Amino acid sequence: MQVNTVRLRVTDLGFPEGALTREIIGTEQDKDLFGNSAPFTGGTGSKLGLKLCPPELGPYLRLDYMDQPPGERLYIAMKPIISSDGEPRIFVVAHESTGKSLDACLARPGDMWMPNDVFVFRLDQPTDREKP
Repeated sequence: MQVNTVRLRVTDLGFPEGALTREIIGTEQDKDLFGNSAPFTGGTGSKLGLKLCPPELGPYLRLDYMDQPPGERLYIAMKPIISSDGEPRIFVVAHESTGKSLDACLARPGDMWMPNDVFVFRLDQPTDREKP
């Protein structure tokens, strides 16, 4: 899988005190300027021209990122997946004291993220027609 990504801390997104999930990636209820349904476009990432990652990026990144520094946790900016408990979750690629892992964490619209939490967004990629 080939995807151009960028890593941004919550503070880099303009939230020095932290931010809610809905402020970072948006929600299912987001609307466009005309009031039409536009899920997950109301977050700051989208407003900065960044795209949500496909969910499969999490597993691919875990397999590919073997030199991840200890203590680093990368949250995949993606449309949350509803887990078996009915809660929305996003992937986390982590290297903790117990080793490297791929996990999922809660990402409800009102969940708070800390200023130094790092999100991985997808950069918009030009189509074949747009490439020079």
